[in-house]
Amino acid sequence: MLRYSNRSIFGVMEASPSFYMANPNNVTEVDQFNPVLGNLMRKLREIAASGDSRRKFATANATLNFETIYGLVQCTPDLSGQDCNDCLERAISEIPTCCNNKIGARVIKPSCKIRYEADPFYGPTTVIDQDETSPSEEGNY
Repeated sequence: MLRYSNRSIFGVMEASPSFYMANPNNVTEVDQFNPVLGNLMRKLREIAASGDSRRKFATANATLNFETIYGLVQCTPDLSGQDCNDCLERAISEIPTCCNNKIGARVIKPSCKIRYEADPFYGPTTVIDQDETSPSEEGNY
């Protein structure tokens, strides 16, 4: 995720403006799809918001009958856990308005983004060693 501005943005959560893109295809079993998607997004939000200053990111998938829903959430790593949670919650809450009944969508905000699709769109993620020193603790070069 890349973000730039002509003012200080470090540690400042911004949820607007928003941008979204929805897959043009509709879900066939809406009553079953929406609860599974909601649970997946909540789980991912919790994982990303609990990340440290090196990583506020999560991916996972959920199975619905014979379909799989792939999800990704991400915040800028400078946000506090609460600000990351709030930003992602706002993005997730826009799904019914922007992308209702779609098999895939993205909601992008300045401080966070979410995405879900019926097809895989991400590869394996790297596990960060918790014993490594974060860049802010290493000093200046």
